[in-house]
Amino acid sequence: MKIVGLELIPLTMIFKANIKESFGTVGKREDNLIIKIYTDEGIYGLGEACTLGPFYCGESQETVMGIIQHHLYPKVLEGADPFDVEMIHVKMDKFVYANTVAKAGVDYALHDIIGKKLGVPLYKLLGASKPYFDKIPTRASVGIDDPKAMAEKAAMLHEMGFGGIKMKVGLEPIKDIERVRAIRDAIGPDMLIDIDVNGAYRAKEAVYMLRRVQDCGNIIVEQPVGRDDYEGMKYVRERVDIPIGACEAALSQQQIMRLIRMDACDFFNFKPTRSGGIFPAKQVMHMAEAAGKFIVLSEQLGSSVELSAVGHLAFSTPTIMIPGGYAAGVMGMAGKFTTEGSDADIVDNPMQVKGGCLLPPTDNPGLGVDLVEEKWRRYLTEGKEIVRLGKCD
Repeated sequence: MKIVGLELIPLTMIFKANIKESFGTVGKREDNLIIKIYTDEGIYGLGEACTLGPFYCGESQETVMGIIQHHLYPKVLEGADPFDVEMIHVKMDKFVYANTVAKAGVDYALHDIIGKKLGVPLYKLLGASKPYFDKIPTRASVGIDDPKAMAEKAAMLHEMGFGGIKMKVGLEPIKDIERVRAIRDAIGPDMLIDIDVNGAYRAKEAVYMLRRVQDCGNIIVEQPVGRDDYEGMKYVRERVDIPIGACEAALSQQQIMRLIRMDACDFFNFKPTRSGGIFPAKQVMHMAEAAGKFIVLSEQLGSSVELSAVGHLAFSTPTIMIPGGYAAGVMGMAGKFTTEGSDADIVDNPMQVKGGCLLPPTDNPGLGVDLVEEKWRRYLTEGKEIVRLGKCD
């Protein structure tokens, strides 16, 4: 089997639920990219690249298209056997530094091809004879808002059955204390609160704020300091009694290893879509486990192509269900909150989020989904063309 062609489909998704964060707003306009890799046996694989914009991880729809079109396809993918996943990753890293969002889209498509060729769902390729869980609790975000409004949203999401509330903070450290306490009062003592700072605090600000909410129970904190301030993260972790996690600071395996060596965090909020895909994700999850850290898995505001890839990974990884009461999992935003509702997804068999939980994938081979043309064409990015290289049929 050889790779003989590639198709790049630029899509713009506008989500019904926009999330205000300390560095901006997500969901208002997400310019993503669907990747189709074709083989000489008539099998193609689907992948998706979701950047959240260049301010977030240094990549954009334009850079992903350029890197794949001009570098990854001609220098690595063309003529390669899609089963050579590890060697393809080695060569992608040789010819292109970083750009892990672009590489993740390729990685997903390779795994989809392999699953289809073997006639097995992706979770089986990843080491599970059947999904390890009958459901995975997900977190739902309330963004940054007035404390009362955030508490009302959190109470509604609690009633819907979500496993955790992901709240955004970082613009007003003093008022953030009020925000956390308002949400805790609204949802009761047990439900997880995930406080996501997105790197907006300085280290001493983070310590001041977090010491004043650590009595609220069942709390985790993501990226309390800037993405490059590893020493600041360690400073915070040593001074508060709340699990501290790395998010924007932990895009690559090298960054994650540095944080492990420094013992600078308790967990990683890990997004395979921004970190190279499934192949490196499995390695990262084992690295974290060996170091006594835990993983909170997230998707990155894509369609159900991305959600399927991340979902298969979650259901094939027994350690994703965190001990000690931390309800983690995939966020489950994708395809559920577009402007046209849950029927607006671009695939034929999307994974389902019901009662606040992600349900297992089907036994369809590979990712288990396929594109529906009359649906995805509605989201084509204005002013951009579909790119086809090689033989795409």
